[in-house]
Amino acid sequence: MEFGIWLPVYGGWLRSLDAPTGPDVAACLAIAQQAEALGFDFLYASENLLNCIHGPSESVADAWSILAAIAAVTSKVGLCGAIKPGFRSPFLVARMLDTLSKIAERRLGMNIVCGWWKEEFDLSGVDWLDHDGRYDRAAEFLRSLYGLFQPPAEIIGDDDAPIGIQQPPTFGLDKSAMPEVWIAGHSDRAMRMAAEWGHCLFLNGMGDDELKRRIEAVRQEANSWGRTVLIAANAYVIATESSEQARQRWKSVVGRRNPQTIDFFRKVIGGSGAAAWASLGEEQMVDSNAGFELGLIGSFDDIRSRIPKLQAMGLDRIVCQFDDPMRDAGPFMKQVIRPLRDNRTLAVEGQMS
Repeated sequence: MEFGIWLPVYGGWLRSLDAPTGPDVAACLAIAQQAEALGFDFLYASENLLNCIHGPSESVADAWSILAAIAAVTSKVGLCGAIKPGFRSPFLVARMLDTLSKIAERRLGMNIVCGWWKEEFDLSGVDWLDHDGRYDRAAEFLRSLYGLFQPPAEIIGDDDAPIGIQQPPTFGLDKSAMPEVWIAGHSDRAMRMAAEWGHCLFLNGMGDDELKRRIEAVRQEANSWGRTVLIAANAYVIATESSEQARQRWKSVVGRRNPQTIDFFRKVIGGSGAAAWASLGEEQMVDSNAGFELGLIGSFDDIRSRIPKLQAMGLDRIVCQFDDPMRDAGPFMKQVIRPLRDNRTLAVEGQMS
């Protein structure tokens, strides 16, 4: 199991009355350095040009500018950023990735997000397509991106009398800069795209039965392509000394929810055709990606017991949102992740002996 942290590029992750409503770039850099020192596996930066947590009047930090800054001040923590096909051309993204991989000196991750906020498309001059149209555009984007980093050789002549092979131009792109491809989404189109093109399917939080069903479906689809796919899921983490303390913190969070913001985004999402949020209740909408649903709210003992169950369902990565990453990520690593890793190491050593 790998563990990552969402960078707070929108401010606080909760649609609550007292949440920070703008990005803190210095905090993103501090969180990144702390995450690396603690031993987290990766950092994730979401891409929206409008603030999808607190509304369009609030600021938002550009994901790839933040990742470039983080790449320069860290050395090993993984870096993954979201990309919306249509907002940037495949060649521009290829050049960005090529440059950023040189700064980072490690392989990057890129999450394909098809988008759901029409106003963002309109302001950017990008055609607003229906759900399938947005996935068609994403598939074409990926075909082009793969073609830039791994262009096929051209046979000179014809099928009956080939006279040689001409190597295509590389445009100065380093093929090793082709990132690990994540696909975000819950729809059948998202799962088919992940099975065919992706290395990782990124899901919102959800209940166990639904999680198992989706993992089984995408892995069966990937197997039909002769491929394997990792599964990542979003989780809002509230880890405390006691179960009651965590429950009270969660009750406080949902009690401070901002009904106006939630109502605004429910209407925006309702008109998008996005499947992931169609049935979410008001309490679930407090967190932007249904993070409460994965069940990482409880005592340190509760969560240490919960994570192996998620892993047994087929989950490979958990992307963690924290109320305050600088305060909460350290105890979560020390009280939950490290003990699990230590137990795993002891189990492996026992098998080898």
